[in-house]
Amino acid sequence: MPEGDRPGATAAKQAARLERRQAALALRPSLSPSGPAPARFRVASWNLNSLRARLHAVERFLELARPDLLCLQETKAPEVPAIALEMFERQGYHVAHAGHGAYNGVAVAARHPIADVRASGDLDDEHLDREPRLITCTVAGPTPVRAVSVYVPHGRTVDHWHYEYKLAFLEALAGRVRDWLRDGQRLVVAGDLNVAATDSDVFHPDAFVGSTHVTASERKALARLLAAGLVDVDVLRWGERARRFTWWNHGIGYSRNLGMRLDVIAADAELARRLDTTWIDHTERGAERPSDHAALLADFHLSAP
Repeated sequence: MPEGDRPGATAAKQAARLERRQAALALRPSLSPSGPAPARFRVASWNLNSLRARLHAVERFLELARPDLLCLQETKAPEVPAIALEMFERQGYHVAHAGHGAYNGVAVAARHPIADVRASGDLDDEHLDREPRLITCTVAGPTPVRAVSVYVPHGRTVDHWHYEYKLAFLEALAGRVRDWLRDGQRLVVAGDLNVAATDSDVFHPDAFVGSTHVTASERKALARLLAAGLVDVDVLRWGERARRFTWWNHGIGYSRNLGMRLDVIAADAELARRLDTTWIDHTERGAERPSDHAALLADFHLSAP
């Protein structure tokens, strides 16, 4: 009998897996920001799974973390509701949004003036324009940047047209990143990319065999997007095997840490050199009626180290 099939070896693997899970759960409080980031440029990304449903959570998050730039996905609204606009204004944020109907929807909220807004439907690309999944604008402030909030298509199943759409969307986004970087601006692309880049970015590879999010084609498309000139800053800070999940299915998934790393903040190389640290907000993910995603945050020094 091969060693890997012996009962003792199987029990040892299960024990090691449980130990890793318990260690990850114990770390959660230290992963969450406890307040603002003075003398830093803070970027956050959060798939809300409905802005209206998560409105109070967003306000609590803004009061606690005070990001300079917040990229939102799955707002699930054709436009920002008046009550949400009032909340953002009360908290001192400018907002740009793109949505249509009750699905998808992306937004950028910033504590600094927003200009040059373009979004799906106005990008002159059949894949990026097909659904409201991308919005970009320039954000003024101590670190002027071009901000991009993106919600990559899910893909559904590998034999579905949505999977081909997903791959085409990622390729088109990579081309647009190259265009933006030619302008010489600092660039932040943040959002739910719906791809787990490595097997360390899922709770167990065996659970995803044959599924979207982990296929070789998706991972290669994500790699090409980053190769266009972006740095995944969470990986830069903690390494490729850190198992820092940002998504858990509703139910027991979160309490057992059966998650995936689907949310990414990526920056151009110069801005990435200023990275201080990154955070995963378990404060709101562990609250009542949360989104299935946790907010991801990155703090940058205001000048190059």
